[in-house]
Amino acid sequence: MRAYPFSLVVLVTLCRPLLAIPPEPQYKLVLQAPPATAVSSLAVSPDGALVATMAGEGGVRLYDAKTGDLRRVIGEVGDRCVVFSPDSKKLTAAGFHMDKLVALWDVQSGKRLQNLAGHTEWEADATAISPDGKLLASTGVDKQILVWEIATGELRHQLKDQPFRIAAMAFSPDSQTLATGGGDKSVMLWDMATGKLRRSLDGHRHWICALAFSSDGKRIASGSCDWGFHRGLDWPRPPVRGTEQNEWSLWDLESGQRVRTMSGSDRLLAIAFSPDGKSVACGVEQEVRLYDLSTSTAERVVTKHNAAVTSLAFTPDGAALVSGSHDQTTRCTNLATRKLEWQAPGYFEQVNSVAVSDDGALLVTGSSDHRFARGRLDAAARFIGPGTVRLWDARTGYMIRRLGDPTEQIMAVAISADGRRVASGGAAADGKGVVSVWDAATGARLSSLNDQTKEVLAVAFSQNGKLLATASADGVATIRDSQSGRVIHTLPDHQGGGTSVVFSPDSQTLYCGEAPGGTKTWDVPTGRLLRSFHGANSTTELFTIDRRINTLSISRDGVQLLSCGSSVNNEFMSPAKLCDARSGSLVRDFAGEKTHGRPTVLSPDGSIIATGGKSIKLWDARTGKLLRELYGHLKRTQSIAFSADGRLIIAGGSYGTTNFWEVASGRHLVTLFTFVDSRTGAITDDWLAYHPDGYYDGSPGCEKHLAWRAGDDLVTPATLAASLHRPDRIQAALTLSSRAD
Repeated sequence: MRAYPFSLVVLVTLCRPLLAIPPEPQYKLVLQAPPATAVSSLAVSPDGALVATMAGEGGVRLYDAKTGDLRRVIGEVGDRCVVFSPDSKKLTAAGFHMDKLVALWDVQSGKRLQNLAGHTEWEADATAISPDGKLLASTGVDKQILVWEIATGELRHQLKDQPFRIAAMAFSPDSQTLATGGGDKSVMLWDMATGKLRRSLDGHRHWICALAFSSDGKRIASGSCDWGFHRGLDWPRPPVRGTEQNEWSLWDLESGQRVRTMSGSDRLLAIAFSPDGKSVACGVEQEVRLYDLSTSTAERVVTKHNAAVTSLAFTPDGAALVSGSHDQTTRCTNLATRKLEWQAPGYFEQVNSVAVSDDGALLVTGSSDHRFARGRLDAAARFIGPGTVRLWDARTGYMIRRLGDPTEQIMAVAISADGRRVASGGAAADGKGVVSVWDAATGARLSSLNDQTKEVLAVAFSQNGKLLATASADGVATIRDSQSGRVIHTLPDHQGGGTSVVFSPDSQTLYCGEAPGGTKTWDVPTGRLLRSFHGANSTTELFTIDRRINTLSISRDGVQLLSCGSSVNNEFMSPAKLCDARSGSLVRDFAGEKTHGRPTVLSPDGSIIATGGKSIKLWDARTGKLLRELYGHLKRTQSIAFSADGRLIIAGGSYGTTNFWEVASGRHLVTLFTFVDSRTGAITDDWLAYHPDGYYDGSPGCEKHLAWRAGDDLVTPATLAASLHRPDRIQAALTLSSRAD
């Protein structure tokens, strides 16, 4: 079956049963929102009015170059390289193209103006437009250099069978030369009149990932590092031993000689020449460094991001530098004062946990900064994104309210069996674990406990509602009085941290998952350890790049217990295991069926296993057969829940999204979105409930976050709101009612 990538700017498609291909929908949602992944490329328009950025989930964003205000998001135009035309009216982009076409887009309207064919693979690595506006060059995983005449769309040069993928390209100011660089570690200069190689500039030790001509065309700067995958290194990426190395060089084009070289440690992913040709800017790891070319050693740090710098551009007047980063932000820094003129934020929210009430009326979601969820940031980090608990009407898609302090990073939520109370677990701003219990009807916080040394990763109510279990990253689980929060039993020594807790239906047994994949079983009345099972795969002990989570799920009759030890981002996955909940004996190991991926959950009747990832897969629990695959607005699934009647499946994950599907058909029903302020990144109460056919409901004013791609056009709610703002369609989908008129 063909694999489909999904992102916030890729259309929500109708999910079909296994082996059915989703049809091309009429409207493709393009959220007008900050990037949810790293900024991978940026460009300043030649007229100095706009900054265009591109992020890993696709979609070019246009910002006001003076204020940093988000003007518009154009949509699914690539994710790797963005370039303006000389007149600032058009742009092109490189990245993952579903149609293998390179395109030109109108900056003002977002309309696709022109398609350029010739690539034989989906993915492009770099693109460039000649300064005279006549030529467009592109390169990709097919290892071709293609050059088209923009006026006619005709392919002028096709330079096939390059020895390595090319990671960077740039035209000379006179448009007569195209420079390329990549895995062969040489700067190649191509004559645009003939398509012949004019000269090769050799001497770099690593992949070339950035190129820039001086404004007079007499020099070229090249940057390289051994982290070449950022700009197109073929898989598998070779291991890097020790600190990564970088180098940038300045070349005299008349002689072909290297006139300056600077080398050091860490990644160098971006380079830019100042408009006056007197300095070169480099992005080295988190720093933007400026080098004065009139001296041999002068260097100063202009600004610093919170993650590696990926892209740089001077403003046309040379007064400021614009930088993009893996920290998902774009910064404009004044060079004279080194003061930040503006910063465009990223969107960091990840839905880590979802819970639905037994009557199907209430949905609770718990979120954190995705970097915290993966163990990359502490809760006290000054630049950490907001976390929150949200209550939703699960039958209409309405957000009822937001709970708690956005500084708290929420990893787990639960609803009492009677639906009257909500519990949340996570970390406070001081890094200690926090457990809160809320009144579901009023939103009042009934109790708040900050008594665990590390973040709480799991919470669960007993079926009778009297007890609350918690587990935290310090390896300690607790059984508490659910009303007062008083600790009844402390359950220690969960290897690698306690990552999930599940009560038996009779509230007499508590199952607690350990990070490497093991499970401890406790007697609730006495707090006595009944049995302990370690994960069979010891390789989890060696896995450190992502937080390990072992998820547990129990059938409603208390007979079957499902476990799966994987990592938050599914960079490590182990097979699901189905056990007899009472004896602990293994019923089935799903290793042979590749039934793995975090999270995992068992349907109430124990007949279906759902596993997460970039899609959700439903498996027959008895045979291990794949039943169907569910697609929607998601990148990585972080939490899955079945409705009590087993008819719906709900999942939360990356990009702050929560998705609903019908289990029997695999039909994608609704996606819930939340938003941040596009200037500050502060949490807001804006929300959106979105149907795969384009129908939506949302908070007042949610239309400012919406646009759609309809064919080649980008259209706004001013055109479509009257026909697409349909709360009745959302409610009909969520209640599995017959189709509304």
